[in-house]
Amino acid sequence: MATAAVVTPKAPAAIVTTKFPTLADVQERVGHVPDSRVLVYPAPGTATEQDLLNPSITRDGGCELVDGILVEKPMGFRSDYIAAWIGHLIMLFLGGNNLGAVAGSQGGIRFKLGLVRMPDVSFIRWDSVDDPDEIENPAGAFLEVPPDLAVEVLSPGNTLQEMAIKLAEYSKAGVKLVWYVDPERKEVDVYPKGNPKRKKTVGVDGVIDGGAVLPGFTLPVAKIFARRAPSPKPGKKPGRKPKK
Repeated sequence: MATAAVVTPKAPAAIVTTKFPTLADVQERVGHVPDSRVLVYPAPGTATEQDLLNPSITRDGGCELVDGILVEKPMGFRSDYIAAWIGHLIMLFLGGNNLGAVAGSQGGIRFKLGLVRMPDVSFIRWDSVDDPDEIENPAGAFLEVPPDLAVEVLSPGNTLQEMAIKLAEYSKAGVKLVWYVDPERKEVDVYPKGNPKRKKTVGVDGVIDGGAVLPGFTLPVAKIFARRAPSPKPGKKPGRKPKK
């Protein structure tokens, strides 16, 4: 009488472990952003800084690394335009006041292992580090010290929870001043030391300043949102130029 063969199932070659076992856990960590902004490869919670720097993984888009989760930044042209303008104004001020360095939305800052944020504009003072060369010539792809000023220009894809989480991270890291710029409200929310209890909202009739971070720097909020494009010529309808 033949004996039936016993088949033992093979164990999987590798088991990917993650600190975020469900999508709900992932969304809780990143602030309930649109699902389209959360990359699913590598598995949320397992992405590395090398993955963040790999354009084939990030789809050539701007991403942040949030505890091993790759999250796309929701930057549109308008938000990026406003951020570039603010950075430009700060740089003009620094031309006569060499206090530190400014970076834009691709200037990654490592707050801890697996957490890399990219403020739309960041400023760090030379005297915030022992060796200013750490700022101009960092050893790796990311700045290893927190900025003194972090500026975020809000986009429709941002959520209140996401920005509250980011604010708490800035506060914990020691960022001295945070500006949340809202193009829809045409207002700037100012958070000294990232503290929501010290929040001050400044409208288009007001002026924000650099405080102890950028002493002497002032910026009328109206200047952030002012129209700079030339008006159409009389008798000419506004629109795109015809393609040749």
